[in-house]
Amino acid sequence: MTVHLTWSRGGEAELVEIDGDRVRLRSTASSAPGARVEGSLRSTGTAIRLKVARCRLRGPQGPDDPTPAERIYELEGRLIDATREVRAELARLLDVERPS
Repeated sequence: MTVHLTWSRGGEAELVEIDGDRVRLRSTASSAPGARVEGSLRSTGTAIRLKVARCRLRGPQGPDDPTPAERIYELEGRLIDATREVRAELARLLDVERPS
Protein backbone atom coordinates (compact mmCIF):
# COMPACT_ATOMS: atom_id res chain seq x y z
CA MET A 1 0.00 0.00 0.00
CA THR A 2 1.36 3.40 -1.02
CA VAL A 3 0.51 5.82 1.77
CA HIS A 4 -0.92 9.15 0.59
CA LEU A 5 -2.83 10.32 3.69
CA THR A 6 -2.32 10.27 7.42
CA TRP A 7 -5.52 10.35 9.48
CA SER A 8 -5.61 12.78 12.41
CA ARG A 9 -7.10 10.04 14.68
CA GLY A 10 -4.42 7.54 13.68
CA GLY A 11 -3.92 5.36 10.65
CA GLU A 12 -2.98 5.85 7.04
CA ALA A 13 -4.67 5.62 3.67
CA GLU A 14 -3.92 5.16 -0.01
CA LEU A 15 -5.96 7.00 -2.62
CA VAL A 16 -7.38 4.50 -5.11
CA GLU A 17 -9.83 6.56 -7.14
CA ILE A 18 -11.12 10.12 -7.46
CA ASP A 19 -14.11 11.31 -9.49
CA GLY A 20 -14.92 14.95 -8.77
CA ASP A 21 -15.61 15.05 -5.02
CA ARG A 22 -16.03 11.26 -4.73
CA VAL A 23 -13.03 9.27 -3.54
CA ARG A 24 -12.16 5.67 -2.75
CA LEU A 25 -9.34 4.89 -0.33
CA ARG A 26 -7.63 1.86 1.21
CA SER A 27 -7.20 2.63 4.88
CA THR A 28 -5.70 1.08 7.99
CA ALA A 29 -8.48 2.72 10.03
CA SER A 30 -12.21 2.10 9.71
CA SER A 31 -14.93 4.74 9.87
CA ALA A 32 -18.67 4.39 10.12
CA PRO A 33 -20.88 5.60 7.27
CA GLY A 34 -21.83 9.21 7.90
CA ALA A 35 -18.65 9.91 9.88
CA ARG A 36 -16.51 12.89 9.00
CA VAL A 37 -12.81 12.07 9.04
CA GLU A 38 -9.86 14.41 8.79
CA GLY A 39 -6.32 13.86 7.68
CA SER A 40 -3.51 15.37 5.69
CA LEU A 41 -1.58 14.52 2.56
CA ARG A 42 1.84 13.14 3.35
CA SER A 43 3.47 14.89 0.41
CA THR A 44 2.33 18.44 1.14
CA GLY A 45 0.52 18.44 4.49
CA THR A 46 -2.68 19.65 2.80
CA ALA A 47 -5.71 19.06 5.03
CA ILE A 48 -8.29 16.58 3.72
CA ARG A 49 -11.81 16.13 5.08
CA LEU A 50 -14.07 13.29 4.03
CA LYS A 51 -17.65 12.26 4.74
CA VAL A 52 -17.74 8.47 4.67
CA ALA A 53 -20.45 6.80 2.61
CA ARG A 54 -19.22 3.20 2.86
CA CYS A 55 -16.56 1.24 4.75
CA ARG A 56 -15.72 -2.40 4.03
CA LEU A 57 -13.07 -4.76 5.38
CA ARG A 58 -10.89 -5.74 2.42
CA GLY A 59 -7.97 -7.68 3.82
CA PRO A 60 -6.32 -9.70 4.88
CA GLN A 61 -9.09 -12.24 5.08
CA GLY A 62 -8.55 -15.86 5.85
CA PRO A 63 -8.90 -18.52 8.47
CA ASP A 64 -6.76 -16.55 10.91
CA ASP A 65 -8.55 -13.45 12.15
CA PRO A 66 -6.18 -10.55 11.36
CA THR A 67 -5.12 -8.29 14.18
CA PRO A 68 -6.46 -4.73 13.98
CA ALA A 69 -3.06 -3.46 12.82
CA GLU A 70 -3.17 -5.78 9.78
CA ARG A 71 -6.70 -4.95 8.63
CA ILE A 72 -7.27 -2.94 5.46
CA TYR A 73 -10.56 -1.14 4.89
CA GLU A 74 -11.96 0.35 1.71
CA LEU A 75 -13.53 3.73 2.38
CA GLU A 76 -15.76 5.49 -0.11
CA GLY A 77 -16.95 8.99 0.46
CA ARG A 78 -17.19 12.62 -0.54
CA LEU A 79 -14.55 15.28 -0.05
CA ILE A 80 -15.72 18.15 2.14
CA ASP A 81 -14.73 21.72 1.24
CA ALA A 82 -12.09 20.53 -1.25
CA THR A 83 -10.86 23.25 -3.56
CA ARG A 84 -10.13 22.67 -7.22
CA GLU A 85 -6.42 22.72 -6.35
CA VAL A 86 -6.84 19.97 -3.74
CA ARG A 87 -8.77 17.77 -6.18
CA ALA A 88 -6.10 18.37 -8.83
CA GLU A 89 -3.39 17.46 -6.30
CA LEU A 90 -5.19 14.19 -5.50
CA ALA A 91 -5.58 13.41 -9.22
CA ARG A 92 -1.83 14.01 -9.70
CA LEU A 93 -1.06 11.46 -6.98
CA LEU A 94 -2.95 8.83 -8.96
CA ASP A 95 -1.36 9.86 -12.28
CA VAL A 96 2.17 9.55 -10.85
CA GLU A 97 1.55 5.93 -9.86
CA ARG A 98 -0.01 4.77 -13.11
CA PRO A 99 2.53 3.27 -15.52
CA SER A 100 2.85 4.99 -18.88
